[in-house]
Amino acid sequence: MSPIRLMATTGILGYGFTEEAFNAGIAMKPDLIACDAGSSDPGPHYLGSGTAFVSRAAVKRDLGLMVRAGVEHGIPVMIGSAGGSGSDPQVDWTLDILREICAEANITPKVRVIRTEQDKDLIKAKVRGGKIAPLGPIADLTEDTVDASQRIVAMMGPEAYQQALADGADVVIAGRGTDAALFAALPLMKGADPGLAWHLAKIIECGAQVVEPREGQDCVIGTIYDDHFTVEPGSPVRRATVTRVSAHTLYENPEPYRLKEPDGTLITDRCSFEQLDERTVKVSGSRYEPSDSYTVKLEGARPLGYRTVFIAGVRDPILIDIIDDFVETCRGRIQRDVAGLGIAAEDYTLSVHLYGKNAVMGALEPQIDETPHEIGLLLDVLGKTEDISRAVLAKSRYAFLHTDFPGRMCISGNLAIPFSPSDMHVGPVYEFSVWHVMECDDPMEPVRMEWLEL
Repeated sequence: MSPIRLMATTGILGYGFTEEAFNAGIAMKPDLIACDAGSSDPGPHYLGSGTAFVSRAAVKRDLGLMVRAGVEHGIPVMIGSAGGSGSDPQVDWTLDILREICAEANITPKVRVIRTEQDKDLIKAKVRGGKIAPLGPIADLTEDTVDASQRIVAMMGPEAYQQALADGADVVIAGRGTDAALFAALPLMKGADPGLAWHLAKIIECGAQVVEPREGQDCVIGTIYDDHFTVEPGSPVRRATVTRVSAHTLYENPEPYRLKEPDGTLITDRCSFEQLDERTVKVSGSRYEPSDSYTVKLEGARPLGYRTVFIAGVRDPILIDIIDDFVETCRGRIQRDVAGLGIAAEDYTLSVHLYGKNAVMGALEPQIDETPHEIGLLLDVLGKTEDISRAVLAKSRYAFLHTDFPGRMCISGNLAIPFSPSDMHVGPVYEFSVWHVMECDDPMEPVRMEWLEL
């Protein structure tokens, strides 16, 4: 088998890469330029709202460099999990940017679009057929949960990418897929060993996370041979190391040596990692165990309400010394004041975070420090409606600002408020509602494909 070379430009489209590394990678004549664009790490909001967590300007910069170079050198370009969560609105957002890039560069590549947002009726049919199971210790999926979800996406495998390449696409913009499937697709299509193909895909999907020094993101080059693969940075001033590459093999795995994909499991317990030279790591011994069934992960988000937040600082040592009691006093006052507005207790939730005093771990905090000299106060109100959220936050802010406490030496103003307006409306709030695995009759079942007219 001839070597197969892949360039991963960055960990997420829009996170950036140096043109020096990119151009060096292009000079190595890769068979594919690719970048995953998504993650569930930023939470359910972006899937629920169908918006991106990376700026349009950043995505246009990265995608523009990739597409122009791909067209110039005849190298296919693929983007996975477009827009962050791979929903239809996020795919469309990415396509709008692509149209603008192509118009400005006066190029007309053949663009294949892959969509993975799911039809709710089809998902409910799968529920009735017993083809969907929880991914972890969570409740079974119900038809009511499906209906309540704003949107649901499926994490596709490599097959739709392979179909797009077989169709002659120059550029592929895809919805939600597994991070590794984006990079494993071409090597598998060309007959590479499945263990090596999936392992290399796993290593390079996060870009420069496997190189040193890691100063932001950058391009990484992976090359598959008959019995091993290599990983090296595009940048001449960075280096891939055994420590980084082997550590990334364990990254985000429920089990250290097993990574589940739609049609099987990557097994890395017998791998060998070797530092070939200062910049390059060689990996061998990866295995792939096929599954008896084809499954895809489903991700869905449903609306919870509307959020408004307030941030302030507390530096009064008298107040800090009794802050827990003060919070409870304020909660009682807020509850009474809000009830006076005719707002039911079940229509809102008030969360109080004291940064500098157990805000992260709360009651589980094991570290008992001296009393802090200042505390950051974050009030977070989740309301059934936007008006409820705003009204409860306003009452909460007033209570914390003006409620008296023992030993107080001023008549008001015990909070330092950095912003005006002080009450910041965040907007709609979502939670993950679908985190399940769906069995498919065919790998192409959860996808829809189309051509983009330029």
